[in-house]
Amino acid sequence: MRTFLITAVSVLFLGVGAGHAGDGQEGGPALNGADFFAVVGETVIPIEEFEANFHAGVRQRFYHGQVPVPEVAAFRREVAEAMIDRLLLLQEAERREIEPDEAWIGARLAQMAERFAMSADPARVREAARAQLLGDSVIMQLRQRIEDVPVPDREAALAYYRANPDRFTTPERLRISMILLKVDPWSEGAVWEAAYEEAQRLAARLERGDSFADLARVHSADGSAAHGGDLGYVHKGMLAREAQEVLDGMAPGDLSGPVQILQGFALFRLEDRAEPSLNAFEQVEERARDLLRRELRERAWEGALQRLHETTAITINRELIGIHD
Repeated sequence: MRTFLITAVSVLFLGVGAGHAGDGQEGGPALNGADFFAVVGETVIPIEEFEANFHAGVRQRFYHGQVPVPEVAAFRREVAEAMIDRLLLLQEAERREIEPDEAWIGARLAQMAERFAMSADPARVREAARAQLLGDSVIMQLRQRIEDVPVPDREAALAYYRANPDRFTTPERLRISMILLKVDPWSEGAVWEAAYEEAQRLAARLERGDSFADLARVHSADGSAAHGGDLGYVHKGMLAREAQEVLDGMAPGDLSGPVQILQGFALFRLEDRAEPSLNAFEQVEERARDLLRRELRERAWEGALQRLHETTAITINRELIGIHD
């Protein structure tokens, strides 16, 4: 029987190994009070392995290696679930007789050689990493097999398109022009005041009918100045919140007053507002196929993992590891 490292958090922790449970009934093997983290099928995971994973995960996830007290229980549960999922997948890979990909493992070890050399015990750390990668390799191949779903046909893609129109709709776009009077964020208040007064003067000239494009070419510090301030079409989320709020209330042809943004003061003219539009299926058919296949692969993987949970006897020593539902 091949031995794989169960650990799911740190690739540099050498697991203490897993043994077989003694005789017991389903859902609760008789372990005579042994300090175990969990029993998954016939495999016992010692509490030491859970704690090692937990502390390795803390070092990787949390600043200064300390878990905020309110998050301790949730993180212990997260580590527990990850370890059990990994062992279930390793057991399934073994049932399917999936062999590790030695070429992939060798390449990954070569990439990690510098890290090994920096450790106090390079040979031990390398062996721990190899044990981890053995498991990673068979799980990766298992996932590839489970997610090997056919490419959806046209009818399936069309049904997906009709059921999810928001995924194939071009959102509202605004075509805007801008004059930017740039001010460095750290500038003194007097500099900001001067820029604001200049923006007001330019706004007054625009209201009198002066050319926005001409003023942009002369006064704007933005790269769009060469194009008369024309920024083209932009989607929501591309502009500063302060600018977006002003533009949301404008109609094509409207001019804004001075708007303070991070870069300074800006004047806007709304050139056009393009409403959201659903793209024709013929234009997005390939995207519909890709999105649907991605969802089908995710469902296949999640379904397979759920079935492993449902068909495997799992006992977790919740009290010992500090998880209280």
